Amino acid sequence: MYQSYDRNKLVRQVRELLESEGLEPIAQDDPKPEHAAMLLLRSFGISPVVDHVETLKGAMNRTWEDADEQRSTKR
Repeated sequence: MYQSYDRNKLVRQVRELLESEGLEPIAQDDPKPEHAAMLLLRSFGISPVVDHVETLKGAMNRTWEDADEQRSTKR
């Protein structure tokens, strides 16, 4: 039986769960939360998928200037 789950939804749900427990999750670059979510889903025999509409909406809400500034502040 084929099973799939949106990896970005899993990342959001885990972040919300951690915050509800009083933790302050900070996304890392290695591994990225999305990659870790894919590995977790696969380890349970579930195919990770991406909701392309949600991904596009998120990309449209960010400008390249914002992304560039965010990268420069991480250094």
